[in-house]
Amino acid sequence: MEITIHSAILHVLDTTSDQPILADLLLEQDEESARYLTAHLQRAFCSEEARDCRFDETSSILQVLQTAEQDFISASRQIAQKWFELMQQWPAIPNADALFVLAEIDNVPCIAGLKLNYKAAWLHISEHSSGIVNRLVRQPAALPGTSGKADEAFFAALDGSICRVIEKKYDIDGKKSSYLCRHLLRAISGYSPKEKLEVVKSAAVEVNQQFYGSLGMDEPSVAATLLETFCEEKDAPIPTVSEICEALYGEVPHAKEAFTRILEEKELAPTESVAIVPAAVRRMEKQKLKAFSGVEVKVPVEVYKDPSAIEFIKNEDGTTSLLIKNILV
Repeated sequence: MEITIHSAILHVLDTTSDQPILADLLLEQDEESARYLTAHLQRAFCSEEARDCRFDETSSILQVLQTAEQDFISASRQIAQKWFELMQQWPAIPNADALFVLAEIDNVPCIAGLKLNYKAAWLHISEHSSGIVNRLVRQPAALPGTSGKADEAFFAALDGSICRVIEKKYDIDGKKSSYLCRHLLRAISGYSPKEKLEVVKSAAVEVNQQFYGSLGMDEPSVAATLLETFCEEKDAPIPTVSEICEALYGEVPHAKEAFTRILEEKELAPTESVAIVPAAVRRMEKQKLKAFSGVEVKVPVEVYKDPSAIEFIKNEDGTTSLLIKNILV
């Protein structure tokens, strides 16, 4: 992933004041601040929680994007002002600084908006009177560090063709819901990589139950197949729904057809890509099995299909027993 930052600006969205503090000048960047900006942009853009969305034709942001390259400061101020007004309308949205960046991401010109919610931090101050006194002072409006992440963010191509959003749910008009995509950007939300993968896995389990009962492919088997097929090679291409279907069901036409139909009903087309990001790989590497008694066992997927390590025994009552072999005591 290649990021080239052209300009950046920081606005203060603190609803304890009546108005936001909107900057008139660009953020000065040195080598350290540039690393800070790049780290947050990369982490947000590649997040498994980031949804690919598309703008509604009536979105006012589309007009702002058209002017962003020529007048980035004004464009960022317009979006920040609207963001602040939404925060005033719904007080559950945390106060924050809004970092706007004009950049090229993989050669696509875009504007990014990162909402950096305030974190409490402790600082020291030194006072000199009759002697030196070092005091601890709580700073309620500290920003996340380089290893932290933006709580909410959006990336919008200047031509309006791409919109990627990270959003959180807050108390909006009496119920927990998100607001960024719908109310600020006026965009139609899609699935995040994390959600896509969960939809694929649940569809596979549904197909299994539909055609094979308890004897077919369960969720750990799905995870093992996905890891083996698509994650063994570094920088492997992102698989499509069709390729995942082929890997899971091979030459079983009725299962492939059912799997594709279920995903289409959930608005995942065969050509849709399903990124398996590093965080998802880590989750799938160990599958959790839970008994009715509450006992939980984590099984690494590399031994899941190894009969010399573990064995799954189908019981007459439809349950499954797990036999773990070669235990070292």
